[in-house]
Amino acid sequence: MNLNTIAPEEVVDGFFFPDQMNGKEQQQADEELAVALQKRRANLTDVEKLRGKLLQLKFQIEDYIKEDKFDPQKSFAYFLKSYVELQPKKKNEIAAELSIHKSKLSQLLSGDREPSDDLFIRLEFHSERFIPARDWFRVTMKKHENDIMTNVALRNQEKSYVKKHPVF
Repeated sequence: MNLNTIAPEEVVDGFFFPDQMNGKEQQQADEELAVALQKRRANLTDVEKLRGKLLQLKFQIEDYIKEDKFDPQKSFAYFLKSYVELQPKKKNEIAAELSIHKSKLSQLLSGDREPSDDLFIRLEFHSERFIPARDWFRVTMKKHENDIMTNVALRNQEKSYVKKHPVF
């Protein structure tokens, strides 16, 4: 589209300038919006509600991955627990759907067991590819990175193996 062919009046008509509302009008508009949202939420199907909650979890995982700082509270177990709690199923059913023993799921949820690569992939497919295996993996790598950077004993031990290093 050539912008030179548009008349100035048409450009002005294309802009939307919000009306200024006084306090009472703003309150009424807010209440109307709240009622409309409440009606919309009431009409959501169970599948739509689950997708909305999964979307929230996906965004939480993505936000955590983007953070530079490691948070020990936001472990793989934390996000897996959130994922399992979203499901309208029992833990035993979810374990069966993932083809893992219920005790393994319990250990993963408590943080007593580290997840394997195959579990990341299974979780991706279980969520219908909504939460990719890469994101589950990256959550565990945040912990691994923190362990490497904060394990002073290991770092000192490994430093002793370096015989010579270039001077920069």
